[in-house]
Amino acid sequence: MEKIIKYRWFIIIISILITGVLALNLQNIETDPDLKNYFPDHMESMIATDSIEKYFGNQDMVIILFKTNDIINKESLLRIRDVERQVKRLRSVRSTNSLFSSSRIYGKQGVMYVDPAITALPETIQERDSLRNIIEENDLVMNIVVADDYRSSAIIASLKDDTNEDTLFLDLNRIIEDIPGKEKVYFGGLPYIRTTMKKEIAKDGYILAPFALIFMIIFLFFVFREKKGVLLPFLVVLLSSLFAISLIPLLGWKFYFITVLVPIMLIAIANDYGIHMIAKYQEINASEDNIDMKALSVRIAKKLRKPIFLTGATTIAGIAALLAHTMIPARQMALISAIGIIAALYFSIILLPALLSLQKRSAPVLKRKNENVKTNSLLNKLANSIIRHYKIIPVSAIVIALIISAGAVFLKVDSNEENFFPKKHPVKQAANLLNAKYGGSENLSILFEGDALDPAMLKRMIDYEKKLLKEDEIDLVMSFADIIKEISKALYDPGDPMYDAIPDSRFAVAQFMELYNMNGSASEIDQLVDFNYEHAHMIIRINEASNRVVNKLIDVIREMTENDPDVATIGGYGLVRSQLATEVVHGQFWSLGIAIAVVFLLLSIIFRSATAGLISIIPLVISISILFGVMGYTGIRLDIVTALLSSVMIGVGIDYTIHLLWRYREERKKPGRTKKEDIYTTLTTTGRGIIFNALSVIIGFVVLLASSFPPLRYFGVLVVLSIISCLIGAMVILPALILKFDFKFLEYSQNTEVETGNKETELKNKPDAKKAG
Repeated sequence: MEKIIKYRWFIIIISILITGVLALNLQNIETDPDLKNYFPDHMESMIATDSIEKYFGNQDMVIILFKTNDIINKESLLRIRDVERQVKRLRSVRSTNSLFSSSRIYGKQGVMYVDPAITALPETIQERDSLRNIIEENDLVMNIVVADDYRSSAIIASLKDDTNEDTLFLDLNRIIEDIPGKEKVYFGGLPYIRTTMKKEIAKDGYILAPFALIFMIIFLFFVFREKKGVLLPFLVVLLSSLFAISLIPLLGWKFYFITVLVPIMLIAIANDYGIHMIAKYQEINASEDNIDMKALSVRIAKKLRKPIFLTGATTIAGIAALLAHTMIPARQMALISAIGIIAALYFSIILLPALLSLQKRSAPVLKRKNENVKTNSLLNKLANSIIRHYKIIPVSAIVIALIISAGAVFLKVDSNEENFFPKKHPVKQAANLLNAKYGGSENLSILFEGDALDPAMLKRMIDYEKKLLKEDEIDLVMSFADIIKEISKALYDPGDPMYDAIPDSRFAVAQFMELYNMNGSASEIDQLVDFNYEHAHMIIRINEASNRVVNKLIDVIREMTENDPDVATIGGYGLVRSQLATEVVHGQFWSLGIAIAVVFLLLSIIFRSATAGLISIIPLVISISILFGVMGYTGIRLDIVTALLSSVMIGVGIDYTIHLLWRYREERKKPGRTKKEDIYTTLTTTGRGIIFNALSVIIGFVVLLASSFPPLRYFGVLVVLSIISCLIGAMVILPALILKFDFKFLEYSQNTEVETGNKETELKNKPDAKKAG
């Protein structure tokens, strides 16, 4: 440690220089909002969806919704028509569908006609009513491009594979501005969600981290009340955060939705080690006068290097458990965070003492306040209360934990990006409108492979549609069979057996399509059947995209089509989301189990006792149980963000236990003292650093409440709850367990005899428990 002083200028210059060079990479960071890129592309649902897109093109669609009191008026329809014409000309748009590009299939005197759904704009009230009647009879339009209450209408744009979504929405917004109207316009569809998420992620990245740093400066000044107590831990935080985040573009990775957590997490965690260093400096500075800053800095480094290194190692172990997660960004986050923590350990144990040795020794903060600071007063009361009630604390903790953890039975899983936005956000409003009036914003797909003109296959499609429409969560099913039925309605009169029915022969179906192709547009049905009639596509829209509903509907579809030789695969983004949610749960429990196991092993090795590992994870297990219970009671869902919380909590929360056990064991080395005296001393000295540590984590994460995304806000709230739970576990439950039971790994032979002889007297014979400190 003396070498830190000897080479301090070299350490300072090299540390700042390397971090500064790496930070130049920050300008190359790119964001990726696509949830599909969070998971390996060999997932079953992604393979199935890719196979459907192979025949029917990119299934990503942009939906432009026009909403007004009555959409069937000349001005609104004229605007929709003009907007669609402009949208259709965009390079990235493959095709469009609206009231003006949808077909109306009808017959007169045995002749079939295929005309646009709207052939003329209505001028009078009578013409508007007539148009409504025509629309109501058109199953290719109603609830697909116009709502049944006629308060909104949609333009659906299918995109090409190489679409630049940022450019697309710049063009779309320009078109909407150039063609004004009284209608309120919303955008829907996955491309819009991705583009919006990209903007919101960038905004969070620019706002949250700077705010976290500002809050941290204020917190450090409030805690330490001197410049070095603010600047030195802050420098550790800044350098370690920059060092880690700069590696993202250097490794060729992108900034994902959950990557927003990385700088916040590093700011909160990296601050802890510097806080313990400055707290120890103030403790020594208040009690010893004959020591210069060089010697004091070396002494602090020697005193705290082991516990800080160990807490850093266990934090890394907890977070590194995310390397076992299925989510690619979670694994990347684990590695970047681990590197950031390693950097924070170096900057805290090496750089901070080097910088501290250059400072002038300040007036002792604790003496300056006559040790009557509020924190010490609270710690005195806490220590005395635990010593008095240590027998009932463990039992009370278990009862409370069991009651709260019972809420876990109500815990729900969610992977729907729509729920990443608040209720009043345009994304959410568009999704609500699509769910209520257009069959739903979520799709499932069935790919049929065989002869699409075979009546048997088409009749099975109709049968599947009838069964699916009985489900409350399905309002719309579209397939090639619906086109055939529309043609039959045009060719036959109501009451005829062939009206609204599938013909019995393949030849008749083929004739239907010949008639359609002579009058209609093949591009209008290219989402439902391929050119050679070898593949057919059934699109199922879901009005409630919760994981429970999607899983239920997938089970219904699989059971329904189990013995159908023509069903090639079941896919769609609804299935992808469902499997993503399942993977989130699996990743949650894998990473959680690994984190607990690794922490148990590390603590067992550190203290050379399996008992140490066991009692150390007790506060963590209680905190995790409470966390899941609160989520269940409050309706906070387990999603791609909140699923990361337990591993982060273990990595951070175990620090408090290590610092407490380490200091307590040091106190046990002193002869002639009782367990109660040593617990009292530990809580009123190291307890100060532990509380400051916990508060710094809370301050770091509380900025997430300003995030654009509710899941990140929930994460911030849950972190506060988790840290408080871990703090109570380490500062209340653990000391009570130590007092209640004899743990050999905390005892030293030189204390054994003294301890035995003084068990009856302990603290009760002391006039003032404060003397134990």
